[in-house]
Amino acid sequence: NFIVEKYELEKKKAIQYIAGIKSRVPITTDLWTSDYQKRGYMAITAHFIDESWTLRSIIM
Repeated sequence: NFIVEKYELEKKKAIQYIAGIKSRVPITTDLWTSDYQKRGYMAITAHFIDESWTLRSIIM
């Protein structure tokens, strides 16, 4: 499946990138429930400042 393969590739790239960061990487979560389907969701995001002092966020 193309979507699953793309997800796995992007996940691998994100993990490798974060592993090379020399500073701390705060992790935040966001929880919500859809009104119509009554399904729960959670987003996990890593935040960091890159080598050019730009704030970056990666949704895990």
